[in-house]
Amino acid sequence: MFGFIIGTLSLIGLVKVLRHGRGWGHGWHGGGYGGRRNWMLRRLFQRLDTAPGQEKVITEAFEELQEKARGIREQFMNARGTFAKAVRGEAFDTEAVRIAFETQSEKVEELKKAILASLQKIHEALTPEQRAVAGDLLEFGPRYAMGGGCGGGGCGRARWGGHGRFAHHGPGAVNL
Repeated sequence: MFGFIIGTLSLIGLVKVLRHGRGWGHGWHGGGYGGRRNWMLRRLFQRLDTAPGQEKVITEAFEELQEKARGIREQFMNARGTFAKAVRGEAFDTEAVRIAFETQSEKVEELKKAILASLQKIHEALTPEQRAVAGDLLEFGPRYAMGGGCGGGGCGRARWGGHGRFAHHGPGAVNL
């Protein structure tokens, strides 16, 4: 059961990475819903040098994933109430929790299928050169693949690049 929870949380994290957002449904830039996502897609389209038809396929794939992510979020929020009710009760309601987990599992399976379908559509729409750049984006993250290089303390450490043990000051510096 613990493995299921960890797997579910990992999948949610993947969706958030794909959306490149900081929260569920709240844009960071642009002040409104989807501002950050739209900015990210514009940068992606620039970096990949996509044609309008390719942009349409990619945008539709992201929108499908976003819709599935909303559905799974609602299911997880509903399950919180079920878990709380089971804990509060005179006796722990194992059956209600089991049903909530099964429902979550079904939603996770739907999301996995949607991710596979979306990645397949995007793959088919891109040229081999664009696929290489998109692969770098998935492997190394948006800063590296979007042309930002490995600045800010090294690849994968941009958030903490200038802080504490993750700070990198000069070639060959070791920070322990």
